[in-house]
Amino acid sequence: MSPPRSRWAAAALAAALALGCGSAERKLEAATALRHAGDPRGALAGYQQLLADLGEGQLGKADAEVRWKALKFAGDVSYLELGDYQSALAYYRRIISLHPGGPEAHEARGRLGDIFRDRYGDHLAAITQYADVAGSDSPDAPRYQLEVAREYLALKRWEQARTEARILREKWPTHELADEAQLLTGQSWALERRDEEALGAFQALVDRRSRPDVKARALEAQAQIHAQSGDLDRALELYALALPGHPNPDAIRTNIEAVRERRARAGTARPGDRAAAFDKGPAKPAPREGP
Repeated sequence: MSPPRSRWAAAALAAALALGCGSAERKLEAATALRHAGDPRGALAGYQQLLADLGEGQLGKADAEVRWKALKFAGDVSYLELGDYQSALAYYRRIISLHPGGPEAHEARGRLGDIFRDRYGDHLAAITQYADVAGSDSPDAPRYQLEVAREYLALKRWEQARTEARILREKWPTHELADEAQLLTGQSWALERRDEEALGAFQALVDRRSRPDVKARALEAQAQIHAQSGDLDRALELYALALPGHPNPDAIRTNIEAVRERRARAGTARPGDRAAAFDKGPAKPAPREGP
């Protein structure tokens, strides 16, 4: 047995022995050591035993915190390592019932929403969980408001997605996610095939002091719309503007190459054709924010 594996095995053995005795905090640490040693089932059994010992009733502050952590870790092990989503849901729901309206419940609701969205494809159930956090005083409320908008976008409920995005922008106008909400607004218009509205929504991000990566993504989205409509010169111009600040410059270069090849096949750019070279496309749409 290699030294690292030997150390893990020794830690796991010590943890297993510790589960039988000691304080609640010690038992929590022992179960977590089993998890780190690569024994998620052993860890879950440890958390379950600890929860049984602590019971369902009222506890002092220290033991209540241990119980919350045991429920959280049991949910995380079930969800992330064992793929037992139903058990994970039960653990997170128990946290919500024990800590209604608290930060522990907000975190648990976020995990519930993720499971409904990612594992069950139930966007409406995810929205219910995310919306609860979005409407709270949690510091994560803006993030979950954006998740609500994204879920409506996934459901192709374009108007509702724009409404939720507008709520984020109006409630937290200076938050960094306000720009993400504006991007989502443009995306919803584009997916609805409302090109002028989409271009205007993206232009609002270009015109104001957005982060360079956000501005680049807005320019990229405009370029895609122009490419789809056949205005290849304008698309190339916008892709070139997006390139310096884009978080994925390789993708932009790939798009530029694809548009150039498409233009060459179409014969829209001929040597010496100054009109094509300097064509700027249609007039820039007026900035548009919100639906």
